[in-house]
Amino acid sequence: MWVSAKRVFVLGLDALSPKLLQRFVREGFLPNFKRLMEIGGFSKALPILPAQTPENWTSIATGAYPGTHGIAVWGRHDEGQPVTQHFPDEAMSSNLCLAEYLWEAAARHGLRSVLLYFIGYPRTTDGAVHVDWFFTPTAYYFEICSAACYSSFDEPTIRTSHRVYKVSFREADGWSNLPDLKPTPLECRLIVEPNMGGVGAAYYALIIGSGGEGYDRCIIARDKDFSKPLCTLSVGEWSRWIRQEFIVNDRRLTGTVRFKLLALSVDGERFRLYRSQVYPISGFSDPPEVSSDLVERFGPYVNEAVGALYLNGLVDERTFVEEITYQIDWVRRAAEYLMDRFDASIYMMHWHFIDMLQHKCLSLIDPSGGDYDPAGSEDAMRMVRLGYQMADRLVGRFMELLDDRTYLIVVSDHGNVPNRKVYPLLKVLADEGLVELRREGGDISADWSKSKIFIDQTNIYVNLKGRYACGVVDDSEYEEIRDRVIRVFRELKDEDGEYVFSLVLRREEAAMLGLWGNRVGDIIYAYSPTFTWSHSKYENPARIVGGAHHGPKPPTAETSISSNYAVFMIAGPGVKRGYVRPVNFLGPVFLVDIAPTIAHILGFPPPRHSQGRVLYDFFDGWEVSEMRRERRDLRQCYKQPVRIKGDVTEQILK
Repeated sequence: MWVSAKRVFVLGLDALSPKLLQRFVREGFLPNFKRLMEIGGFSKALPILPAQTPENWTSIATGAYPGTHGIAVWGRHDEGQPVTQHFPDEAMSSNLCLAEYLWEAAARHGLRSVLLYFIGYPRTTDGAVHVDWFFTPTAYYFEICSAACYSSFDEPTIRTSHRVYKVSFREADGWSNLPDLKPTPLECRLIVEPNMGGVGAAYYALIIGSGGEGYDRCIIARDKDFSKPLCTLSVGEWSRWIRQEFIVNDRRLTGTVRFKLLALSVDGERFRLYRSQVYPISGFSDPPEVSSDLVERFGPYVNEAVGALYLNGLVDERTFVEEITYQIDWVRRAAEYLMDRFDASIYMMHWHFIDMLQHKCLSLIDPSGGDYDPAGSEDAMRMVRLGYQMADRLVGRFMELLDDRTYLIVVSDHGNVPNRKVYPLLKVLADEGLVELRREGGDISADWSKSKIFIDQTNIYVNLKGRYACGVVDDSEYEEIRDRVIRVFRELKDEDGEYVFSLVLRREEAAMLGLWGNRVGDIIYAYSPTFTWSHSKYENPARIVGGAHHGPKPPTAETSISSNYAVFMIAGPGVKRGYVRPVNFLGPVFLVDIAPTIAHILGFPPPRHSQGRVLYDFFDGWEVSEMRRERRDLRQCYKQPVRIKGDVTEQILK
């Protein structure tokens, strides 16, 4: 059994881009990242293809490539199932992962771990404590109700997981203990409904005036009793946390909610109220009692749900900062407490907001983006910079824990690169007889179950009769189908003469990328850096698009502003100060290197299936210069011919 007095905190910052990070550090906006670079080491890191979330966080957690851990797409494709069945909801879970996690390896050697909003659940060892589960980037596994706004005026349409409720006020009626107020009090109902259905809650909002010259306050109450308000808010004020019972899937859950009054005009016409994300007060951890202990000590837990409302203009910057700051401070205090309580050696967490931010804003600030507009880029850059500043706050809070036995690692799974083009693939593939189309009204889409191939992210699966249920391709046609797909993809150009794809490989060729085995597609591909997903597109011709992505693009894609590379940073005892890895000599860090490096720090062997290496160059005592031979002028190495007894005269190079 290994016993370690050391401990490692790992902050997983989804989509943290090395180019943007270094830019904001130079500009003076990120003092904590700057300090971390000064006291530790920094490198850009190379994601695995596809540069997506499940594949790369699993490689970080196991030290294994997708060919080994088995998550090569957002889910998996099993023999005997229809080719279209890919279990996407389990992509982050331990149900699909075939490789040993770092925390499992640690547990085998007597060390404990704490995971917060991370992958690898349900837990597979008693040596790990899980708090919250990273489910998908747009949904939260334990969330009862999404964060939302109540508004009396029209709002932009956004994703249904982040709701906007339209409310209408009328004269207050039926209230007990209501004094005679001017102007006349107005009321509406606030519905709080669970995402998964069930029984929610309803509150009453009453807007009143305190000075008789217009509306300036909002009262929220369970019942129409003016004497029993849950809170009385002026613009800019938060309520206290309110406990509320819900029934979800026949289970009775107690959750917490709070409100902030964002806007209230004196005439009552413009009203906007923010409602926090609703999480339960217990049961969002494994063991389940851990979460109730944390709520009791540190208050209700929320995730990053406010971010989507901020990016869509529904909450102001101040509200966003206040809610995210609450979350960061909660996470930091909970991390220290749990590491001490369980005498743990490894802490790993995931923070997703930067990815959400860059998907929306990056193309607006990058001249290579399809919706770049110099006039609007300043506002978008401000939002991106603010997101990095909040990440900087998170890093700063954890830097407080650094001491002579503590290490801090910051790592991301990929970056982001703006989109510019989308090329419609379905017509090309249908013309080649590879995809069956179906027409519903004016819409044309692929009927993948009847098609000869199925495209899932950057993997193409041949729909073989001998492999998949309802397959349509004879095994004897396998190579011919692959040859046709590869020819089409490699030759395809858009109207500008630009190749749509930068990489197209057979599965057996993709082993050099860490992709092998039955879960990897029969063909692996990546779009050219300016293109984005288009395997569901039929329109013609190609068109300009905006937004930003990481998954369809090569992991090495870069622009003048951003990069698809990830980030690796480390500080702690024995780590070189101010070290920047010479990537032109040693190459970037590989994400499979993270787990074995942590194991090395803590003194136990890496996970069983780890294929990464220890990042020795970040530690004192290992000098990059020692690995190089001094360059010499080869002309001085040649000597005059000499006579060797018994042999002919020849040139000898010493």
